[in-house]
Amino acid sequence: MTDPTFPSILILGRDSCHDTTRSRAFLDAHHVPFDYRRVDESPTADAWIRRLNEGSWRTPTILIGDPLAPTTILREPTDDELGAAIGLG
Repeated sequence: MTDPTFPSILILGRDSCHDTTRSRAFLDAHHVPFDYRRVDESPTADAWIRRLNEGSWRTPTILIGDPLAPTTILREPTDDELGAAIGLG
């Protein structure tokens, strides 16, 4: 989804991850559009998150800006860190 109010946001995460669920709920509560890729169901997303995190899953890993050349990469951010990164705080 795109919205000129907010930068492009891609979450790489897992449904079973509390931090992933919390970050998605935070964005939903603030009506911030984002895309979501499950690293546990997509070999491409799995390889991508491992490449970004030196071989491990750090979920969520949130890419802000162009997903192929993000301006910001957040790893397991707090709600305050996520909000600040996208201009909510």
